Amino acid sequence: MRFAIPPNDPRVAVLVAAADVDDLPAAEVARRVGEAASRVGMRRPSYGHVRRLVLVERRRRALEREGKVVLGRFAETLAAGRVPSAVLVLERLRELERRRELVFQEHKPFVDPGRPIGPGRRSRGP
Repeated sequence: MRFAIPPNDPRVAVLVAAADVDDLPAAEVARRVGEAASRVGMRRPSYGHVRRLVLVERRRRALEREGKVVLGRFAETLAAGRVPSAVLVLERLRELERRRELVFQEHKPFVDPGRPIGPGRRSRGP
């Protein structure tokens, strides 16, 4: 069995995102991703590669949930007839974005080719 797949192959990240469930161990996700990769004619990615992508995906989902909580509280405040602090909400969302960027910098996942890269941002893959 050969483990020779490019580290930033976006297909592996898509397989990981589809196979990952938060309460599933990374080893089981790696097995499922390996089986799925074999079915579509790709080489099986290594456990270390899949584990890294699992960590990125789980952290991304956690940050996404936190962002939804911030926006939900904003909406609740509006619905209650109070005026929410837009500055506070924007600061919290900006902090979540900074934390997201740190996760991506640490793990260097691929950048979606369809997503435009803003000024001062470098491409991190194909």
